Amino acid sequence: MTGDFDNEWDEDRELVERFENSLKSNLDLYFEEEELENIVRFYFDQQKFVKALKASEHALEKFPFSVEIKLLKANCLIFNDELDEGLDILESINNLSPNNEDIVLAYSNALMIAGNMKEAIGMLEDFLPLAEDKAEVHYLLGNLYRAENDSEKAIFHYKQCVKLRINHEDALFQLAMITEEEGSFDEILIFYQEFIDQDPYSAGAWYNMGVVYNRLGRYEEAIQAYDYALIIDDSFASAYFNLGNAYMNTEQFELALEAYQNTINCEGANAENCCYLAAAYEKMGQIDMAFKYFKKSAKLDPEYDDAWFGLGMCMLKKEKFFEAIHYFRKAIKLCNDNATYWVGLADAEYNLGNLQASSEAYEEAINLEPGIMETYVNLAIIYFDQNRFEETVDVMKEGIEELPEESELYYRLVVYLLRMGKYKEAFSYLENALTLNFEKHIILYDLMPDIKKQKAIFKIISQYREDSSAS
Repeated sequence: MTGDFDNEWDEDRELVERFENSLKSNLDLYFEEEELENIVRFYFDQQKFVKALKASEHALEKFPFSVEIKLLKANCLIFNDELDEGLDILESINNLSPNNEDIVLAYSNALMIAGNMKEAIGMLEDFLPLAEDKAEVHYLLGNLYRAENDSEKAIFHYKQCVKLRINHEDALFQLAMITEEEGSFDEILIFYQEFIDQDPYSAGAWYNMGVVYNRLGRYEEAIQAYDYALIIDDSFASAYFNLGNAYMNTEQFELALEAYQNTINCEGANAENCCYLAAAYEKMGQIDMAFKYFKKSAKLDPEYDDAWFGLGMCMLKKEKFFEAIHYFRKAIKLCNDNATYWVGLADAEYNLGNLQASSEAYEEAINLEPGIMETYVNLAIIYFDQNRFEETVDVMKEGIEELPEESELYYRLVVYLLRMGKYKEAFSYLENALTLNFEKHIILYDLMPDIKKQKAIFKIISQYREDSSAS
């Protein structure tokens, strides 16, 4: 199956190359109507919407009455933020070819984007009895009702979609999201259990049950459900993949590795499954194998930012910091709003002694995602090393504001305040830290060994030790 798809993709790519060469050379080469449709779809699938639009306009010059090409042009316009013109074309071809399923689905989707929910709902509900792909109509109705904040009707239509097509991944995802928002986990589990009661050999039903258990954090039950799905269908790639994720969540990395490898065996290698396989190798400490598969992932899709980040982490663990910085910057260039990527870059820069670059990266990480303890701890260390004492205290206080239950932040702040001679304030934070977690006070001795000589500090700690023992 994968091979057939690859062959079709290669054929379309060759077709597109011939089309582009003809435009560059100003040669008016002849293309069949279907070939031009395939060219537009190729660009569209690659998310090259401007090129897709230009190709659709060229195609309409050759075949001005083609409803299919007009539909493609309308979709291209919508994805190029030219919604009104796209809607005009959809309305026109809907009048020309009423009850054309592709047009109705595209038109209703465009109306939803335009905010005309009620008109889109009316159109789809009228069309539903005539629809060939009723599952997709139910799915779109679910989306529309969800946008209208009518969860009950949204759930109804998503369920109808799943009943008609058990492995409709988008409907399953939306059901899982609503389940999480509404807290209606039991209802969804009962829904899938009904499938299983009717057909115990439904791999899809067991798989869906696993998805819900996974959402609930009930990983062992999720693993069992995925296992049942795979006993029924041992070529179920998504079940292997999710099984791997459940094993990762339970830190059973060797089993996760096996599950991801089975995913690749079933569906062929792609950027995502290679990246997850690499992550399993990384967790097992097999850094060279992890690097190999992160590299393969990046080669399969050079815009898959997780792969570049994984390569950076491998280099960080091998203490090849220059190389790590290169890969982290690649990941950030592709996705600059991921705080974890900035933390990786900051760590690498710090290890090279680039304190300014490191602090800037940590600051960016905090701006993007406040609440990662590592960022506050490490940024404070850098500020303190640079004698930026007030900023050191400020960043620790900011961390405490975001993570008020993390006693380590309080203990670290105590040390900085003591070193700055702010004893009264230090004593106040020390009492908070000891109240939160007395056992962690040994952090003080690690960070400031001479603290035992300070009688006032030692007295406070001893007092809390006695109170802790008494309770």
